[in-house]
Amino acid sequence: MIHGTADPLFPIEHGEAFTKVIRNARLHRVEGGGHEIHDRDIDEMVQAITDHAAY
Repeated sequence: MIHGTADPLFPIEHGEAFTKVIRNARLHRVEGGGHEIHDRDIDEMVQAITDHAAY
């Protein structure tokens, strides 16, 4: 789960709850990230996905 810490539609607590009910789920927090994806966050998100796939 990749979730922005400043998401106004789904607060970070939603991501935290989601990872508690999905087996093997991990939460990657994008600090200051909102509900949308910004170009500045792409590299971080790709790395989080790559790290999870290697897990």
